[in-house]
Amino acid sequence: MDKNPSLFDFGTQQNGTGFSRRDMLKGVGSAMVAATLLGFPFLTEAEKSTATGDPLIFSQFFMISQAITEHKDLSPGMSARIFNAFYQGDTQFPAQIAALYLLLQPNQRAKEFQQVAKEHNLGELLTRIITGWYTGTVKNGTDSILIAYKDALMYRPVSDGLIVPTYCGNGPLWFTAAPPAAAMPESIKQARLQATPDTVNTSKA
Repeated sequence: MDKNPSLFDFGTQQNGTGFSRRDMLKGVGSAMVAATLLGFPFLTEAEKSTATGDPLIFSQFFMISQAITEHKDLSPGMSARIFNAFYQGDTQFPAQIAALYLLLQPNQRAKEFQQVAKEHNLGELLTRIITGWYTGTVKNGTDSILIAYKDALMYRPVSDGLIVPTYCGNGPLWFTAAPPAAAMPESIKQARLQATPDTVNTSKA
């Protein structure tokens, strides 16, 4: 049973295939979300399943996130991780997202959206969503779930001048990349390029 049947209920008449229009729309939505998330191998099966299991609410959450952060280039993969953390931690979350989405207007500024959400007692949820994107952490009760570190939005404003704080010298997971080329005087480079196997063997002898 759908958690929010009315969201897909554009008419439940049968179409001759044994499936209602609602079922067909949900199936198509799930397939589209699944295809989008294929490019994010770091997602767990649970995170993928939550997003594809409620594709309309996931899509609404993604658009709400774009509006409140004013970033159109948000990662669908990161969105799926944040969405799963909220979804699994609060049974009211899907209904609240549907209500928030109804308040969203085209070209609405984040400040305006936040004010309207407060007027409808949804301001706290919107603040939690912003916090999740900017800190990479979602809080459920007394637990905090780490969603992302280097991809948290709070690091974007200084990304052109500062690396994300970490014990790795040049940023998170720096040690997994190929080491930089060692500096070498030009004369030695040329000598190596011109060396033949015989000269190399002679020099070792």
